Amino acid sequence: MMNSEAEKTAVCEVEVNTATVRFADGVEHQFPVRRDQTILAAAKENDVRLVHQCLTGSCGTCVTRVASGAVRMSTARGTSLLPSEAAEGYRLTCTSFCDSDAVLQFDYPSSVLDEPGPVRCSARVAEVTWVASNVVRLSLRLPEDAGMDFRSGQYVRVRVPGTEDWRSYSMASTAADLPELVLLLRVLDAGVMSDYLRSRARAGDAVEIEGPFGMFHLRESKGHHIMIAGGTGLAPMLGMLEDIRMRSGRKPKVLLSFGCASEDNLFYLDELDVRAAWLPGLKLKVAVANPGPDYKGLVGNPVEVITATDLSDPATAVAYLCGPPPMIESARAHLERLGVPAENIYAEHFSASAA
Repeated sequence: MMNSEAEKTAVCEVEVNTATVRFADGVEHQFPVRRDQTILAAAKENDVRLVHQCLTGSCGTCVTRVASGAVRMSTARGTSLLPSEAAEGYRLTCTSFCDSDAVLQFDYPSSVLDEPGPVRCSARVAEVTWVASNVVRLSLRLPEDAGMDFRSGQYVRVRVPGTEDWRSYSMASTAADLPELVLLLRVLDAGVMSDYLRSRARAGDAVEIEGPFGMFHLRESKGHHIMIAGGTGLAPMLGMLEDIRMRSGRKPKVLLSFGCASEDNLFYLDELDVRAAWLPGLKLKVAVANPGPDYKGLVGNPVEVITATDLSDPATAVAYLCGPPPMIESARAHLERLGVPAENIYAEHFSASAA
């Protein structure tokens, strides 16, 4: 009898709350979450599928927005979530806990979970091209039977040849371009991928890749599309622009603001001009933060050069941001001040330390 009472007491000490997850297509699931259990772990335990990848908080794939309830995120480790995103109620389910019953909103439909998952295959390097002083265009050739499909904006993981290290890069091409896959890689002074690109990369090299990953992709919207890209953050925007061009019907207005630190870091300017010719509704802004004396273009970063006059009906606009975390933080705040709803802003941020 004493053992039974002790067991009851122990059970009572573990607080259990209810998580309600709502998807963009209206599908809803409920499941119990122990106070000491992450939301993602509880979802798995109860056979509720959620999109995720790294399980450490570093990729941001499992992001959700808290519609109601108290949901805290672990402070024991760093995550990819920005302070502004956390302040707006966003959480990563792999590192978050329910301190009360909570309702969590996901911006993707439940049908995404029925799509084919990531695949792993060995690709071949088709071409290595330096397009700027610190940017390489890496063209890969996938096997014809690789079975990979992806949405423009997503990314793949790449194993650096000759190492056990993996790095993540957004695709600059579209699924229609397969079996060719194009990546734009920033080359740093030091780093396993940077060292490979600088000294050893050759056509014909075998490269193991895995993907696709991520929930950063083009959304269905007739509103003004705003794209802000810092450096190689341009890569996913290129795929999105191509998808917009290939879609039937009337094209939305698009503003692409692209920026680099200096003129010699700029790349793909001719390609952007071609896309502007293909898409009459595309407006380009190219800025340099630290120009030389002979530079004649826009000066500044790709965030601050956007003004209210660049936006048509910001209340219905949808924004895509890709670049380092400080740029994302700045862009999110700037766009919200200009009237773009926070829930219409999507971001993919990367860290230079991953190169």
